[in-house]
Amino acid sequence: MRQIANSMAQVLPFPNVGGAAVSPIDCFIRVGGAHRKLADLYAAGRLPARRIVIDASRHRHQRELITALRDAGAEVVLDTEIAELASLAKCAGHSRNAPWAPGDGRPLGPDYFQESSPSSDVIGSIARFAITERFDTVLAPTHFLGDPTYDNWLDVDRRACQRLRRALDSEGGSHITIDYPLILPHVMLNDTAARGAIVASLADLPVENVWFRASGLGPDAGPLTLRRYLLAISALHNLGKPVIADYLGGLTSLASLAFGVVSGLSHGIGERERFDAGGWHKSPPPRDDDAEFGRTVRVSIPGVGRSATLNELDVLASARGGRRLVACGDPGCCLHGYSDMISDPRRHSANQLFKAISDLERVPDLRRETYFLEGPMTDADRLARQIRLLRPSIAEANRRKVDLGALMKRFEEHSHRLGQTLTMLEDLHQLRGDEGPRVIPLRARYSSDNKTKESRR
Repeated sequence: MRQIANSMAQVLPFPNVGGAAVSPIDCFIRVGGAHRKLADLYAAGRLPARRIVIDASRHRHQRELITALRDAGAEVVLDTEIAELASLAKCAGHSRNAPWAPGDGRPLGPDYFQESSPSSDVIGSIARFAITERFDTVLAPTHFLGDPTYDNWLDVDRRACQRLRRALDSEGGSHITIDYPLILPHVMLNDTAARGAIVASLADLPVENVWFRASGLGPDAGPLTLRRYLLAISALHNLGKPVIADYLGGLTSLASLAFGVVSGLSHGIGERERFDAGGWHKSPPPRDDDAEFGRTVRVSIPGVGRSATLNELDVLASARGGRRLVACGDPGCCLHGYSDMISDPRRHSANQLFKAISDLERVPDLRRETYFLEGPMTDADRLARQIRLLRPSIAEANRRKVDLGALMKRFEEHSHRLGQTLTMLEDLHQLRGDEGPRVIPLRARYSSDNKTKESRR
């Protein structure tokens, strides 16, 4: 306890100026491959996104949505996908369409990022592309630090970030900011030596925000994993920069915001809410031509921090009282409840995300932990206990081809984990006190094409 307290004492709390501080919270929406559905949401006024992240490999298909959001003053961020292009498992996937992909299907090894590299000008290509396509921010070209095939990516990435700043400035892109994606196994920050080396390496880089993408950490993180994550990520506060939780959704991300260890989030709408690079160094498995194409549609169950397939939801809804527990009860989100929720899961997910952030953002900083524990977390624990006691129809489960035993076991385990997590967070709150240290809040940034320079906030 004393070691934890001493470590956290190094972090300066956000100043309370003019009364109770209320720091802004935002979510960088990763558009991914869902641009058509997100465009429909935006056109219907259901996507109040102020910051979006565009994959370099998909940019040419998403220009219309990008233009519409940019015209509305949204910040447009470029993900260079360098981490994927350097991975044996990912380099031949969609990221191969990025403008700086080598074109031969091979990973981008360390040689591609040397200043004197004769093979390519990756950094220069990124800078010119960002300027030509009018991006506001670029995610620095970084790699997965848990890569077992190469252990010096941190030094390579540090130098590449500095070169990117120089390239942007020399090409006329001095107005473009750089954010730094720190991509690593979630346990790496628990190691004091590794944590110190990372913080020292990033300390003087020309970046505005640090994005933390933790492999192996997801919305369903267990209580011990979550506790260690919340304490370890506080070490990044010593950089004096806002911290973004990347590829992290659900109650884990909301806890991170409420406890003030991150300044904002970055994930997709109903996707990219977890990250696992454990197999990135291996060749991808051969494609099964008989496998069903596309992802299974999953729907977020409101307030419980869990999603289910459409068939699983129908099975849960078949139980007495089941529909009431799993359906969206917010008429501003799903006017007709269950039927609206399953007919447009992405709209439902978007509404739930922005509402959760808006509700938390209105709470003064020093009250956010209490609000989260007594509100969303306690509600999720109670709802999960009720869902696990449901007795769905066996006939409906058979008709929907759902393993009823496995389904209910998952929800029983989820309920048990939520109860333990709530207890852990209450204990951590007691340890931190009402004035626990908090990360620096996000700064409002402006679209380079927004001539009136109106704040998005």
